[in-house]
Amino acid sequence: MVEADTEEKAIAQISKQGIIVTEINLLQGKETGSEQKNKLKEYKASKIANKDKVIFTKKLATMIKSGLPIMKTLKMLEEQAENPHLKLVAHSIRTSVEGGNTLSEAFSEHKLVFDTIYINLIKAGETSGKLTVFLSKLVIHLEKIEKIRKKVKSALMYPAILLIVAFIVILIMLLKVVPVFQQMFSSMGHDLPGPTKAIITVSEFFRDPSRGGVLFLVLFVIFYSVKKLKQKNKNFKEMWDYRILKVPLIGDVIIKSTLSKIAMIMANLSAAGVSVIESLNIIGKSITNVIFLKSFEEIKRGVTEGKTLSYLFSQHEVFPATFHQMIAVGEETGRLDEMLESIASYYEEEFDMVVDRLTELLEPIMIVFMGVTVGFIIVAMYMPIFQIGNAVQ
Repeated sequence: MVEADTEEKAIAQISKQGIIVTEINLLQGKETGSEQKNKLKEYKASKIANKDKVIFTKKLATMIKSGLPIMKTLKMLEEQAENPHLKLVAHSIRTSVEGGNTLSEAFSEHKLVFDTIYINLIKAGETSGKLTVFLSKLVIHLEKIEKIRKKVKSALMYPAILLIVAFIVILIMLLKVVPVFQQMFSSMGHDLPGPTKAIITVSEFFRDPSRGGVLFLVLFVIFYSVKKLKQKNKNFKEMWDYRILKVPLIGDVIIKSTLSKIAMIMANLSAAGVSVIESLNIIGKSITNVIFLKSFEEIKRGVTEGKTLSYLFSQHEVFPATFHQMIAVGEETGRLDEMLESIASYYEEEFDMVVDRLTELLEPIMIVFMGVTVGFIIVAMYMPIFQIGNAVQ
């Protein structure tokens, strides 16, 4: 019995074993290739996280390095995959390789899961006979991408939690605590201090659905409109991305992480034998910031005109002097691959330092903001009581 997507692939598979095929029949009760294919389409690429791909690729590299046959490796990967969506992908890859496709061809059938960089590195490993070397590069690449994502997430998590807690505390005070004081002050019949009046006015505003509710609705509409404009309007997206890059620290985080990613991808693709133009195309698909994208379009045109990468990068302010100067050294010495790896490591360290500075700055700012705001509300509510006490004395 042979498992294959089509009759032609089944014949090719049997012929490789030195058997002459005279007749081939589909076994009853078994799924046809098209039925299997439809079943495999049920997986969702969005449900396969980068960390799942890291584990999957690590296992693939380790098993192949240990000398396991490719089919046994793919079978074990399918069985060991904990993510059900990745398990379906692993099954599809194994079936494709069994049908006579190369490993890179099998992976390329799932471009929503495995990007062009992933597929190109596997293809380079097959072509050069150094699959384990390129799989190791791939693991490092995926781990660095995951590290950057986690670093940014962890840096923003604590300040975000503080902001949410501060918002909830302030809202509870305005909606529940201030009205109690307001009722007490109204029975006293005394003029209230300015800060107390201001807090009561804000409290009344948020308690009134026609005003507070409208404010929240307006804020939601603004947020939604900005999000849609970024997706639909190129000029707005470019303006937004430009302004974001100019924000202190936050802009640095985006620039450093992007530069590290660019250098890392270029180094891997260059080692894989991918042309400079194709590398720039692939990098362009992995970057979302319009300012960087526009720069890459101009750099690609310059490469076709025979200009050096170092010169082309130096013409765009988004790429700092260190970046294009190190590339120039790589071009002059003929060791561009190594220099690109050094650039990636350098900007990865720079990224770590910027994120640490951002975390150190945001945490005290949020704590001070919460303390000052809550403290102001409390003092404003007790000011009339203090005034009455002083008057009695």
